[in-house]
Amino acid sequence: MIQGIGLVLIAILAENMVLVKCLGAGEGIAPMRTEEDAWHMGVAQTMVIVLTSLLCWLANTFVLEYFGLEHFRLLVYALAVPVAIGLIRKTLHSMFPVLYRHLNEYLSRSLSNCAVLGVAYIITQRNYSLPQTLLYAAASGVGVLIVLVIFTGMQDQAGFDNCPRIFRGMPITLITAGLMALALMGFYGLNVTA
Repeated sequence: MIQGIGLVLIAILAENMVLVKCLGAGEGIAPMRTEEDAWHMGVAQTMVIVLTSLLCWLANTFVLEYFGLEHFRLLVYALAVPVAIGLIRKTLHSMFPVLYRHLNEYLSRSLSNCAVLGVAYIITQRNYSLPQTLLYAAASGVGVLIVLVIFTGMQDQAGFDNCPRIFRGMPITLITAGLMALALMGFYGLNVTA
């Protein structure tokens, strides 16, 4: 139980995919205009990260390591991302059509997000078990969601358009992301053991 809580805290705080690992802060995530957009992107990203990590763990455990094909790991993982997105789309379209309409655009953006592959690769490097894989992947997705919502809220509250002209746009975005990353530096090296 303690190790599970520690794994969640590490994934959300100490190893945040966007702020600490610098993964997933690409073109698909940056232009969030409203907090609703941030929530939708974060939920879609979390679903893609969890399903991709599960598929990659299964492929690695039962195919790649069993047959000694570890050198194909990156290729298989890269192919797992569109498969996961396709499975999520089909499931949402058939079972939850309203949710599908809200998340379809954001699922497309997740295809090119490197946080998805980053989480799967970290899980492989650390030889996590299946429950640890699912827990770490879900917590990493929640970490991305939290960063998106906080950052979008900061854009609304701080009025990034009111800063000096030279800082508007990408400069103030990068400065703010850097300050948020510095805030998480206190958690770096977090190690929870039973």
